[in-house]
Amino acid sequence: MGKPTKEADILQVLQNIMSGTGIFCQGEGMQKYTILGIKLYDYGAREALRNTDSFLHNGALNTIAYISSSNLAQASKDEQLRECLEAVDMTICTEPDVLEAAGIAGRNRIREIDEKVYLRELLKKFGRNRNSVYLLADTHDNLEVLGEIISEYQDNLLIRGCGAYEDFGNQPERLVNALNDLAPDVVISRMPWPEDLYLMHDYGHFVNAELWVSLPFGAVTWVQNPSLFARLKRKLVYRAFAHNVNEYNKKMDG
Repeated sequence: MGKPTKEADILQVLQNIMSGTGIFCQGEGMQKYTILGIKLYDYGAREALRNTDSFLHNGALNTIAYISSSNLAQASKDEQLRECLEAVDMTICTEPDVLEAAGIAGRNRIREIDEKVYLRELLKKFGRNRNSVYLLADTHDNLEVLGEIISEYQDNLLIRGCGAYEDFGNQPERLVNALNDLAPDVVISRMPWPEDLYLMHDYGHFVNAELWVSLPFGAVTWVQNPSLFARLKRKLVYRAFAHNVNEYNKKMDG
């Protein structure tokens, strides 16, 4: 057998990606699940990116929210919050324990979540497409942290503007006016949950943008090759959350 050509190597890489043996998981599409009475959908990274492409071209503001087990526990006790969460166009789990408790966490899907594959590819997409981005946080300190997080993942984004909600007097109308003056393609927010979730739900239809992504506190922990401490912490969090889910299911079945 002859030595592989450079073109053949490139073709093999492309085939691996298309077949799911690259960074994306094979066969990980959409799965519907209900947990603590909340109806949600989970998407593998590849399917989530397809959804994102649609969101960026459908002419309306679509919303994406990262969620954790503690977020779901809070939403399960608040009907208004649950409705806001279920109204989000796409939710992304910050850690695998949510899917594990729901019984739909495959090994490859856990790897995608741990390595933040969707977030990495999402920000790369914004960079490639030159989508304009507005960074939003509740305070200046958290805005600085958000900027550092984004830079760590992707340093060539087209930043149209940035702002702290406190500068608008925590008044949604003033924030909406500021966003519409700049008209970014994408809003990325980092606020104490569920502050930006309520903003997205109640005022998103007034915002002249294509996509709003909520990255709440903790959404980007355990980025890649999680430490021993992070793995132990996740086990403890999972056990507590799984216990709550089991107790809820027993109550509903009883």
